[in-house]
Amino acid sequence: METTCQHCQHSFIITEADQAYYKRLGVPKPVRCPACRFQLRLTNRNEHTLYQRQCAVCGNNTLSVYSPDKKYTVYCRTCWWSDTWNPLDYGQDIDFTRPLFDQLLELKQRVPRIALMNDATGENSDYCNHVYRLKNCYMVYDATDCENSLYSLGIYYVKDSIDCSYNHKCELCYETTHSEDCYNVNYSWHVNNCRDSYFLTDCNGCSNCFMSVGLRNKSYCIFNQQYNPEDYAKKLASYQLDTRAGINRARDEFNEFTLTVPYKYYRGLRNEMSSGDYLVGNLATTFSFQTKTSEHCAYCFGIFQSKDCYDFTVYGEEAELLYEAHACGGQAYGNWFCNIVWHGQNNLYCDQCLNGPENCFGCIGLKNEKYCILNKQYSETDYNTLKDKLIEHMKQTGEWGQFFSPALSTYAYNETMAQEMFPLTKAQARASGWMWQDQLPGTYGKADATKQIYDCTHCHKSFKLIPQELKFYATQNIPWPEICPDCRHIERMKHRVPYQLWHKQCMNTGCKTEFETTYSPDRKELVYCEDCYTKTVV
Repeated sequence: METTCQHCQHSFIITEADQAYYKRLGVPKPVRCPACRFQLRLTNRNEHTLYQRQCAVCGNNTLSVYSPDKKYTVYCRTCWWSDTWNPLDYGQDIDFTRPLFDQLLELKQRVPRIALMNDATGENSDYCNHVYRLKNCYMVYDATDCENSLYSLGIYYVKDSIDCSYNHKCELCYETTHSEDCYNVNYSWHVNNCRDSYFLTDCNGCSNCFMSVGLRNKSYCIFNQQYNPEDYAKKLASYQLDTRAGINRARDEFNEFTLTVPYKYYRGLRNEMSSGDYLVGNLATTFSFQTKTSEHCAYCFGIFQSKDCYDFTVYGEEAELLYEAHACGGQAYGNWFCNIVWHGQNNLYCDQCLNGPENCFGCIGLKNEKYCILNKQYSETDYNTLKDKLIEHMKQTGEWGQFFSPALSTYAYNETMAQEMFPLTKAQARASGWMWQDQLPGTYGKADATKQIYDCTHCHKSFKLIPQELKFYATQNIPWPEICPDCRHIERMKHRVPYQLWHKQCMNTGCKTEFETTYSPDRKELVYCEDCYTKTVV
């Protein structure tokens, strides 16, 4: 079934499998295309645009995802997780003469919000956001079960690493992205089970390799050429990787070399009947990206251990039957149209409920409450009666089946991950109903080498090297960075694929195989089908 997106006006296909899923849930077919649905969810995700705020309870200064001009009541992590306040105190009756989204906005403006999405069990990791079970971490975002890591994003079970993104089970890594089970790997992306290496991409099972692409189970290689250990050490030393000049030289040469070696049309391992990119261990998971160990999912991004989920962005961990959800997970089930609901079951249109709400509808800031609507608690019987009535009301207002509208967005568009994935100008964002922040955080002109404060050579923002960071650089013989953490993040994100697939033909001479790939037609890489690629890997 082909239809037209009501947001971007482009046509898109709703497959028979999609239609069966929507019928199973009893929800209407989407009116936005997959990309526009993804963009809308991302406007609710501010990962690392952080501001100084004061806790409304204890008065302590804290970092927060909410800029000072936003009129929310903000609690620090300790106060929000405490028992000194009750989210049910803010409950209100349903007004069936008005749209639910209008009532949700009023409730959202009254209920206290946690400064950073940070669980109650983290240890010495206060300045981290969208995280769970961290220890001794600083400026880490979208992470679970990590230790002693800094300035990283999308990391899971990572230890003693800095400036990494979307890594899993890695240790002692620096400037490494989209990698798994690696130790002491630096300046690399899309590598698995590698050790003691620099500047690698698309390598598996390698150790002591440098500036190489597409290797399998190799050691002591440079530019994909075999060396003996002694000559390898001499060649590696000649690059002086403990200096900025050496790193810059290696990066330039490596970037040129990466365009000479073929790539498989998608990046992934152990997938069946799946499509997208950066896929690991998935079954029947389609049009999904950065997705692991999930099955029968579609239009998902950044999820793991999930089942029967559609339009689900970030998190998972034994999540099932989630639809139009952002940052939900942790043994979650049946959460639809929800934003940041942890461990919840059978919730609809809930926002920032972090400790296992069940059977709640249109609630804000709940912890483990049950049978609530607009933060007001009901008996199970009354809840089910009102829920059905409210769904019928939302069908009449045209709200049922839609994710939170731009009017309900917590952040300005340019504070969110949407700006990274779908960049807009201020005028474009405002025309679509999103807010815009003119005063993004940052200080300038504060350089003071005696305090380890420097000005970024890219954006000129001042940034500080903290003791834990300096110790890591000294131990690993890594030169200090010249650019700030935000600019380093931007550079790493250049390796992130777009949320889009193009139809292409294998670029190996004589092969006519066609496929869907995230390598756009204007990119310079050599992109092969799986059979041709398999014959070329070393």
